[in-house]
Amino acid sequence: MIRKELNSGFQIRIAGKPEWYSMSVPGSAMDTFCREGILPDPYYGTNEYEVREFFRNDFEIRGSFRVSGEEYEKEQILMIFHGVDTVADIFLNGKKLGHVENMHRVYPFSVKDWVKEGENVLELHVKSPIAFMEGYQPAKGREIHMVNTGTMPGSQYIRKSHSMFGWDWGPQLPDAGIFRKIELASFCESRLLDTFIRQRHEEGKVTLVMETALEGSGQVSYQVLDPQEQIIYEGEEKEIGIKNPDLWWPYGMGEQPLYTVKVRLVSDKDGVEEKSYRIGLRTLTVSREEDQWGEEFAFMVNGVKIFAKGANYIPDDCFYSHITKEVLERDVKAAVFANFNCLRVWGGGYYPSDEFYDLCDEYGILVWQDLMFACNVYDLTEEFAENICEEAKDNLIRFRNHASLALVSGNNEMEIAWMEWKDVVGHAPSLKKDYLLQFEYLLANVVRDYAPDTFYWPSSPCSGGSFDDPGDENRGDSHYWDVWHGQLPFSEYLNHYFRFCSEFGFQSLPSVKTIRTFSEEKDRNLFSRVMESHQKNPAANGKILYYLSETFRYPNGLENLSFLSQILQGYAMKTATDHWRRNRGRCMGSIYWQFNDNWPVASWSSMDYYGRYKALHYMARRFFAPVAGSIEKKGSHMGFWISNETLEPVTVEAKVSLKTLDFEVLDEETVTMTVEAMSAGCLKEKDYAELIRGRDESVFLSVEYVYDRDGQEIRGTEFETFVPIKHVELQDPGFEIRENEDGSLTVSAKSFVPYFMLEGTEGDPILEDNVIAFTDDKPVTFRIWKDSRDKKEHAWMIYDVYHTYEEQEE
Repeated sequence: MIRKELNSGFQIRIAGKPEWYSMSVPGSAMDTFCREGILPDPYYGTNEYEVREFFRNDFEIRGSFRVSGEEYEKEQILMIFHGVDTVADIFLNGKKLGHVENMHRVYPFSVKDWVKEGENVLELHVKSPIAFMEGYQPAKGREIHMVNTGTMPGSQYIRKSHSMFGWDWGPQLPDAGIFRKIELASFCESRLLDTFIRQRHEEGKVTLVMETALEGSGQVSYQVLDPQEQIIYEGEEKEIGIKNPDLWWPYGMGEQPLYTVKVRLVSDKDGVEEKSYRIGLRTLTVSREEDQWGEEFAFMVNGVKIFAKGANYIPDDCFYSHITKEVLERDVKAAVFANFNCLRVWGGGYYPSDEFYDLCDEYGILVWQDLMFACNVYDLTEEFAENICEEAKDNLIRFRNHASLALVSGNNEMEIAWMEWKDVVGHAPSLKKDYLLQFEYLLANVVRDYAPDTFYWPSSPCSGGSFDDPGDENRGDSHYWDVWHGQLPFSEYLNHYFRFCSEFGFQSLPSVKTIRTFSEEKDRNLFSRVMESHQKNPAANGKILYYLSETFRYPNGLENLSFLSQILQGYAMKTATDHWRRNRGRCMGSIYWQFNDNWPVASWSSMDYYGRYKALHYMARRFFAPVAGSIEKKGSHMGFWISNETLEPVTVEAKVSLKTLDFEVLDEETVTMTVEAMSAGCLKEKDYAELIRGRDESVFLSVEYVYDRDGQEIRGTEFETFVPIKHVELQDPGFEIRENEDGSLTVSAKSFVPYFMLEGTEGDPILEDNVIAFTDDKPVTFRIWKDSRDKKEHAWMIYDVYHTYEEQEE
């Protein structure tokens, strides 16, 4: 077998135009024409709309490659396209090789009769994605009028990332090109296709069951290496026993040891071909046991039911070729930083590259994997059905062996849309019937056939399928948006006990540094055309101000508005997550919307397009911590809780203090409690009504707690006020700041600071801890995180609540 990538010498032009431009592969029209200066930066100002219209053009891509004599002598030559975006006719040496129209599929073509020894010319005639979907004609009576918020009409007619046509957080930039590699594979009679590695677990032993698919014939053998890369098996047996296995665990619960499986094919004419897989040994399913509240929905790893903590992942860029391994590693490390154990790959984007799943395996991040269908109605023709089944097959084969794969879901929000969304329920009954055929028969069967050991869930949210009350809070998973879209207060989260909340969210502005990348000074008003263009959720900037008015005083300037919006976002997600963690067992998952951005924008993300952490991401590091404290507030009645998501009991000592704003202690108690493994417990409850009478605006409650984990003393702090922060009579903190020789910064305050945040002015250093409260006068040292891309910072922007409305003294 001879393999090589075709990635050089490519050019692109607008169809019918004479000028050709050099194109990278992977690459695209938008990437090339922006680089050449023909298109403006689509992320700047309101350029998005000009660039969108550019994709009414068709494009032609051409490239040349050489076939060596050794390759040409082989009996079979395959050209494999791993990602063509999207609708294209492919020509080789002037003859039409085939047609593709699904960016999510892998297309192999036999080209032995088409290539020649020496120079060859490959051409792709790529059709305008806008023209393709606008030209689609459904059968009479099956017209589809559903258009999701922020999207272009017709996205359901083309198998292309839906969010390329816009969403309520992303621009309408339906790019075109080649977003993944092109391979040329030459062989005589035999080649390895794939090996499905199944696992059978018993006490003290795991048996690997190998199911190898190949083309042609030959001798297949296996080599298994342990996590220390020592060979533990070599031979031809299809069932391989591993004694005393090192089990794989999600992040925060244990280690992520990975075994290597090498599959070798030996044939007379082709010699040796080898493929390598890294696997984690674990059992993983979803428990749906009936209980006193209904039916649970919990990931169960190695027999242990875990509380899922994380966020929803969307594509990292509108330039898909820019989503490199480095970007994905940034993402997964950010997930680990915030103590996630799960990412949900949302169904309106794309199937990430192999590197994404590799990284999730390495770092212990469970993957909730949607199939790529979201918020839509589909015309399930015979051709469409065949196309999507092949798409699912291609991708399931690609990621089914990964330890991180926790669940495959058919779609995002489509079952509940058929039940509740006015823009969906009026469609033809035949289209509703096709929903069941598509997601509960066709795609369910593909998962059963190609990933039978992976739990399949028809939709999200869902109670089990078949239009059986998908919004039931007592079964399955839930999406909750009455806080934010419904403008209900944060306290409304406390009235819901979802079994697993896989979507809930709150928006914030990005860093002012990010806003500066797409705007001029004159644009930096929340309601300017540019700022509203970088806010895709209708009326959302007004919602941010509404919620701000409920909690904080009106801030001075855009910088302070951005800061407070991020604090609001973090506080909202903390309120919900703390509540659901306190009710562990009833609720078993908190997956907020959303993790990341695909362009610089105001959105629900906790990490913006440039990888800058918003306040939420720092706050999640604490409220998602394996052992986390929280305060349950009911008027003047306060309860202090510890949530323990570890496999061992933890003994916590907590000092609960009522203090004045200048840190005078009015009431204090120390309590100790052992919280059992995988549980939550209340350490202290007290009503402070009498103690705060007449001074509720000038006091606060603080809880300082400490526990030992693996011989390390870990400390945490929680605080709560008895009135909204806007009514607390905050004082000037009089910060004392010292720069240390090691680059760290030490800060102390003279009075209560509910939220304090540092941000680098030159670079983007990530701090080990940030967005904290000062609840006493002890100094706090801020250090740059060991995995931060930027290791030094010489100037810091300091944010605190008091100085958002009071001028900072020089």
